[in-house]
Amino acid sequence: MFIIAESGSTKTDWVVIDDKGNVSDYHSAGMNPAVMREFPDLSECQGLLSGFQMAESIFFYGAGVSDQSAKKKLETFFRSNGFSGRLFAEGDMLAAARALCGNEAGIACILGTGSNSCVYDGNRITSKIPSLGYIIGDEGGGVHFGKEILRSYFYRTMPEDVHLAFENKYHLNLEDLITNVYQGEAPNRYIASFTEFIVEINSPWKTALAEKVLNEFVVSRILCFEENKILKVHFAGSIAYHFREYLLRILNKYGLNPGNIVVKPVDLLVRYHLNNKIYE
Repeated sequence: MFIIAESGSTKTDWVVIDDKGNVSDYHSAGMNPAVMREFPDLSECQGLLSGFQMAESIFFYGAGVSDQSAKKKLETFFRSNGFSGRLFAEGDMLAAARALCGNEAGIACILGTGSNSCVYDGNRITSKIPSLGYIIGDEGGGVHFGKEILRSYFYRTMPEDVHLAFENKYHLNLEDLITNVYQGEAPNRYIASFTEFIVEINSPWKTALAEKVLNEFVVSRILCFEENKILKVHFAGSIAYHFREYLLRILNKYGLNPGNIVVKPVDLLVRYHLNNKIYE
């Protein structure tokens, strides 16, 4: 038995594969060791916790898994939940590349709560720009969208009808915003949560904001790669999926060749592991 986990800052998708090839899916809150003080309580996922105790290997791909300190934090969490097998912890970028590109070369991108991109040769990541996190980087991700929405609301640059709709939905005041951003447990997830608002509305303001945010991602995270006109550009994440209409328009503007756009890469990641016999 082995387990594959694909985690961002907002959610984690778990897949348990037993010795007969049976697959069980579980979902929990995100597990980003770079920004979270504590990982989520999995007591409501008893099937998953039972899987921890029986699994020979766990392949954990996640945002914030960038150094040995993060991996040690994850190992402590799994050991405390009954896992005694081998842990393989890698960044979410490798998960996206393996899921989106399989065994072919391509440019893989993540557009979820945060964002990232890399060039993948069908086996390994050959080029990438470092992720600077939600304060400095994460262009095009949910945090970027959230920041633009919040600025537009508090600076009163939203159209009046949009401003009223936001006000009625959130009843947000400046004090609550500052408290959640600077004292909350997961400020990146909090900021990104406001992206839900723009998904729900139709407005020229929405179009302008979406194109601005996604254009910044394409310019800073795709055009920087020499291979950008040669390889297909693939995307994983809720932002890429929900805003694919705008994303495809911008890719076309720069003469880029779009590939897969998926909201959750975990199913394709499981296929990659099975096809390549990566079990232990």
